[in-house]
Amino acid sequence: MCKDKNMFENYCVIFDMDGVLADTGSIHYESWVKLAKQIGVKFSKRFFNLTFGQQSISITRELVGPKIKQEVVEKWANLKELYYREMVKDELKPLPGALVLIKVLHARNFKLAVGSSGPPENVDLLLSTLNIKDYFDVIITAAEVKNGKPAPDVFLIAAEKLNIKVDNCLVIEDAPVGITAARKAGMKVIALRTTYCNVDLLNADMVVQDLSYVNINDILRLLDFKKND
Repeated sequence: MCKDKNMFENYCVIFDMDGVLADTGSIHYESWVKLAKQIGVKFSKRFFNLTFGQQSISITRELVGPKIKQEVVEKWANLKELYYREMVKDELKPLPGALVLIKVLHARNFKLAVGSSGPPENVDLLLSTLNIKDYFDVIITAAEVKNGKPAPDVFLIAAEKLNIKVDNCLVIEDAPVGITAARKAGMKVIALRTTYCNVDLLNADMVVQDLSYVNINDILRLLDFKKND
């Protein structure tokens, strides 16, 4: 493999956050259950699985229906995220392989981004706790995205900010809505089985258990990297 790291500066890997950098799915579920009990609605594991990876405001709207005022929906969505941050703050640990891959890609001069449906407070808490914030060139959260996943906006905004062609971007996701968003953006995608099983992730280019199964050669192969590009 080419040792000239400058050859990789026009390539980008975009990481989803929940279920990719840390396994936070169960805590998101618990915080949704807490909110649902408080506001008097049902919240099932099936509903959670169908909506995981979307923005909390859109999930809350789907949960409570069309009659609730938008400001109330936003208030409840923010409350859910507050519950999540209270629950998760002492539980955050990186998923296997995440830190190693980030450091290897950074050393090779890849551009790195976070493309998350979470609010900025959640993203900042996780990245700061794991001490990896400085590795990322751009961090895109729900605050910057009008249309959340499965719309491609979060990934397209990351590519635009980095001035990287979509063909040179690879997304790492764990949720079907994220895979769909990456596909709509015209990007390659690796899926992790952190949250969903294989059958839900079939649209990805590569499916692995966690990032310890991914190396730089896998990424270059998916990006169709050629030394003389």
